[in-house]
Amino acid sequence: MRDSTVVLIASRRDSPARQVRAFLNGIQSMHLASLTGLMDLLRRQWRSPEDIAELQRRELSAMVRHAYERVPYYHDLFGSVGAKPADIRTAEDLRRIPITTRATIQSLPPEAIVARGTELGACKEITTAGSSGAPLCVVLRHSDSSFYDMVWARAALANGQKLRDRVACLKFHVPPRRWFERLGIWRKDIVSLALPAERQVDELVRCRPDVLRANAYQLVELAERLLRAGVGTVRPRLVFSMGSVLDEASRRLVARAFGGEVFDFYGATELGCIAWECREHDGYHINADTVFVEFVTPNGPAAPGEMGRVVCTGLHAFGMPFIRYDLGDVAVPDERRCACGRGLPMMRRIVGRADDFFVARDGTVRSPSIIVNRVKLIPGIARFHLTQRRDRRILARIVPADGFGDAARAQVVATLQKIMADGSKVDVETVPEIPADPAMKVRCLISELPAPF
Repeated sequence: MRDSTVVLIASRRDSPARQVRAFLNGIQSMHLASLTGLMDLLRRQWRSPEDIAELQRRELSAMVRHAYERVPYYHDLFGSVGAKPADIRTAEDLRRIPITTRATIQSLPPEAIVARGTELGACKEITTAGSSGAPLCVVLRHSDSSFYDMVWARAALANGQKLRDRVACLKFHVPPRRWFERLGIWRKDIVSLALPAERQVDELVRCRPDVLRANAYQLVELAERLLRAGVGTVRPRLVFSMGSVLDEASRRLVARAFGGEVFDFYGATELGCIAWECREHDGYHINADTVFVEFVTPNGPAAPGEMGRVVCTGLHAFGMPFIRYDLGDVAVPDERRCACGRGLPMMRRIVGRADDFFVARDGTVRSPSIIVNRVKLIPGIARFHLTQRRDRRILARIVPADGFGDAARAQVVATLQKIMADGSKVDVETVPEIPADPAMKVRCLISELPAPF
């Protein structure tokens, strides 16, 4: 299908392409290249799966060659397995290259992992959230950063965000306004997470956003507070969740509190937007034209419907490349094509962090979604956090609600022992609150045992 035809389809179905095209016609500035790149991204999503796969293959080849020639770490890594860029043509070829972890990147000096010729003084340095307890400084050229912005924008536009919508973001850092925000385009109001919860609500009431963006946990906290207070003036048309797993119960709660349509996005500081829900709400579109995603098990690639560890290769950030980078997350690939008609491949669901899985004595794993959803059903629990210790005892910290007593405590023990089915001992203690991790996320469970994926 020719690009001109694809533009008409994108315009007819979603209308963001028409919005962007009209904006381009009215703006004369040095930033046109970035916005033209957004137009290209909007067209790409409607290409056939075969066309997207071929585009991905070319971009992967270019990134592999760049990393081998300009990044000492990857030059040595390729050499350790006797591989050269010309040898990497397919996904199977790429699997020859060892997986790189965050710990490995953190152990390297900048000159080993940043591409030669990159002017660090002209780059953005962004620190990851550090939910694992180990933040990472990511170096992005300004062109890389702008491209990441455009990829996030594609997902937002595809789901109904308009260029002049008022957007509220819950964040710690308040960045300066960008040039286009000063023109009333893609404007964001930052509601600081450093504010007390009541002030956050006041700020949202003041902002009256069309779009609300926040970490899934923060959205749930805010939704519960609004429902308790009966505040009905924060009614965004769209709610974009990211940063934590959004389970179905939390999605329903957020939708009830805010009234808007809820979408879940999946991304990382290192790689930008990786996958996103469309309005079909039937899985996640993988941005295969900007990132190469693998789902890896101890026995090889995960089959469709099978859980696998998410390993990514960025295709566009050339300042600090990430080749076969282990994100530490577990997700499920999907072979279906979405009913929306986009050619982007699908991911069925995000399961959680690899260290969220509990491991039974026989080595079998227990999915965090199963554990969380069963414990949630126990009455009298406002919040909980479960830890599988190295001795395999499970510590359940419970923030009690009305009705929590000996019967509920016994039900927590019985539920977890039934799930584990291996004689695990369960200790229950009540606490006033569950503290957030360094990334301001509250994970429901964590295992101290080695990750099973």
